[in-house]
Amino acid sequence: MNVLFLRPQPAIRSIKYALAFKTVKENINIYHAYTGKTLNELYGYGDEHFIKMIKLDSRNLQKDLQQIVKDYKIHLIHSQNAPDFLTRKVIETVPNIPTIHENQDSISLRKTPYNPGAHIPTQLIDEKISNEECDARIHVSNELYKYIRNRYGPKPEIIFPNYISESLIPRSLKEKLSKSDRQLHIVYEGTLASYRGDHYDLREIFTQIASHRFHIHIYDSHYNTDYLDLAKQSEYIHYHGHLDPRDLLLEMSQYDFGWSGFNTKMNKEHIDVALPNKLFEYISCSLPVLSYHHKAQKKFIETENVGLTFDTINEMASQLKNEEKIAQIRREVLSKRYEFTVEKNIDKLIHFYKEVVASNSKKHRGASYQSFFK
Repeated sequence: MNVLFLRPQPAIRSIKYALAFKTVKENINIYHAYTGKTLNELYGYGDEHFIKMIKLDSRNLQKDLQQIVKDYKIHLIHSQNAPDFLTRKVIETVPNIPTIHENQDSISLRKTPYNPGAHIPTQLIDEKISNEECDARIHVSNELYKYIRNRYGPKPEIIFPNYISESLIPRSLKEKLSKSDRQLHIVYEGTLASYRGDHYDLREIFTQIASHRFHIHIYDSHYNTDYLDLAKQSEYIHYHGHLDPRDLLLEMSQYDFGWSGFNTKMNKEHIDVALPNKLFEYISCSLPVLSYHHKAQKKFIETENVGLTFDTINEMASQLKNEEKIAQIRREVLSKRYEFTVEKNIDKLIHFYKEVVASNSKKHRGASYQSFFK
């Protein structure tokens, strides 16, 4: 089966899928089209896991997409958001090719723009068309699934969380910094923002953590020098910049907890449906997760007993004093380091692919989809 991945900016989730597909017997060939940077340009690696990375001309998307489908005999399109304009364009451009729309985010749940200068009315139309006119959908959490289904109606759909790739899980762990200095070290990895109220604006939160004399170590997805400036204001805030994802998890294993709480001043509804990558990455490198009561995360953390949730940093500090509970959570996290991987769940996605292609074959061509997997 020839599958075309679409995403304006390719991301780590695409790499995870590609790596997992290589572990199965199914013959799945993945092409990746995009409008932003390549994976190599953004992360330093990743392009090599796809048959071909194809840059789309934003001014000529229709022609480019039609040509790709023809040249590479594409059987299925798997389009990841956000924003959603590529899904909308492919639905309008190649209607006979089954298209899966993957919701990792929802513009309609946000009060801050997904990207600077975004035209929100157009993005909302893109979201509506993509979810209503696609052939099937994937969601990263049960809460997002419920929201999209309620807003745009039902579709063939599955939930596929932001599992980690087995290849990224460190086989050994570093000695904890706290073993030598007897202080508590928390790490945050991921996106950072300086826009007041954005859910990635974590400056006030980090300052509160430091005020309790807890160390907070920051690994930035990119480089935000505002957080470097913040670190200069406290001996408990440490800005480490960007680190290659292949090295990051081993580096993080030296800390005590992973931070996954967000700023909810403007985007609480959005945060409540999110199950971010970092949640699974912290667990894989032995770190119990610390988070506010974000709905999806709270349910996961408490169900799996892999961390603490709370309303305030003061409440967090109080819970951290419960040594018996923390020890129990640490044991649970260690036992589940290899539990939440893409590889363990990829068969579910492949089965979904087959169902979508089979359904579309009956509608448009009457061809047997089984030949795609020989």
